[in-house]
Amino acid sequence: MKYYLAIDVGTTNWKAAIYDQTGKLIDIERTATKTHLDKSGYSYYDPIEMWGSIEKLCKEVTSKVGQPISAVSVTSIAEAVVGVSKDGKVLGDIIAWFDTRSIKEAEELRAKFGTEKLYSITGLDVNPIFSLPKIMWIRKHWPDVYERAYKWLQMGDYMLFCLTGECVTDYTFASRTLAFDVSKNEWSKEILDGVNVDMEMLPKICQSGTVIGTINAEISQKTGITEGAKVVVGGNDHPCASIAAGAIKGDKILDSSGTAESYIYISNKNAVPNMKFEGQRTCRYLQKDRYALWGGIICSARSFDWAYEILTSSECFGIKQDKYSYSDILSQLENEKGAEKGLLFYPHMRGAGAPYWNPKASGSFVGLRDTHTAKNMMRSVLEGLSMQGRMIVDMEEKLAGVKVKSLCVVGGSSHNKIWQTIKASVTQKDIELCFEAEATSQGAAMLAAIGDGVYKDIEEVSNILASKNIILHPDEKLVPIYNEIYEVYKDGYEAMKDFNTQLYNIQEKFRG
Repeated sequence: MKYYLAIDVGTTNWKAAIYDQTGKLIDIERTATKTHLDKSGYSYYDPIEMWGSIEKLCKEVTSKVGQPISAVSVTSIAEAVVGVSKDGKVLGDIIAWFDTRSIKEAEELRAKFGTEKLYSITGLDVNPIFSLPKIMWIRKHWPDVYERAYKWLQMGDYMLFCLTGECVTDYTFASRTLAFDVSKNEWSKEILDGVNVDMEMLPKICQSGTVIGTINAEISQKTGITEGAKVVVGGNDHPCASIAAGAIKGDKILDSSGTAESYIYISNKNAVPNMKFEGQRTCRYLQKDRYALWGGIICSARSFDWAYEILTSSECFGIKQDKYSYSDILSQLENEKGAEKGLLFYPHMRGAGAPYWNPKASGSFVGLRDTHTAKNMMRSVLEGLSMQGRMIVDMEEKLAGVKVKSLCVVGGSSHNKIWQTIKASVTQKDIELCFEAEATSQGAAMLAAIGDGVYKDIEEVSNILASKNIILHPDEKLVPIYNEIYEVYKDGYEAMKDFNTQLYNIQEKFRG
């Protein structure tokens, strides 16, 4: 039996997990993601702290398992970048992927190329979360960091760099930069030249599953990873999770549901992507001959966590109370009503995701009355997230020209059965709950196994892993009710768009 290590750098947790070659989880270590706020309220990560935490997690899990590691791979959040110097030094802090400080740089890109032109090349809307606007912001505000930078690496790339000293990325990460030509599968010289960013500052692109080096004695001592273990290119967290979920045959949509939530339709091989923007993001998959239609809710499980923290706790006032568990709260929401009592929730608390992609949008409760309770509000949050999910599913079905059979749900929110049943009823799709709760890490570990030659390709291992999915069906009593409410929900964004823009601009003015 061979064993594979997955490093998973997420928005909520950082993890190191070991799987055997069949995909069975042997052990996992995790720590909460350390997100910091600067004096202006912007979010960042400390790269030295991040790698130190990953070293420790790897050391802990390898010592517990006590088996030689054959190969290691990495999966992570995308978009956030860090500079490294030619002599291998890490430079500056990492601007969090969801941070919008580079909104002016995104607008500069829009003014330079136009929205349609940028989409026709990159498959992305003009948004500050992507890597290129962040790099441009760093050039303007941290010129010393920019001048010393040799390569710009995303989080998964940075972990590979720490393990091997190699500067490489994969197609899923490259697709999230706003500097990648999706049709040509290469960096866009036109865009990079247009904003005077040297293409040589971006890493070499390798397909996921490619071996780029081995663990040397120094890294082995620090991490506990077996000396000589292969280091294999992984990918963005959501596509890695699709391996475990089995959402790669064109008849399902991957629903990677965590802090943020991504709905991803993965094409058949050699399909030609539609490079006209109709609400989707179009990216490359772990295999460069597939594309992925990408729609997301930027603040998904975080919306429910926020509601839980705000509506069930007095601790923000410094008043201590006994903690409620999630199960205590969720059990009381099963027969509660939210939207049926005229209360709608819009989950744009970190800006609107698909199909609007508007960083100036805000979350809101609409229809709130003094007769509503915290229970109504929390039920409404789950319903609002599901309504927004249906908008994305409808969009992707239209663009792909298919009717999918089910949504394959992976991530922490897959454990919330009430939410997933509401989602099934709103979308009128079966929900497949991935058997492996840590699907993202499992997918990365299996990429390591592919790199090690245990499996031929992603298709082979995905067929094995997805055979144990658990199925939830729509509640037929709720389907007609949610259908009617959904028609009202769809109009809410446009009705509030200008108002939310004014609020955002006021906030930025006083932020300074």
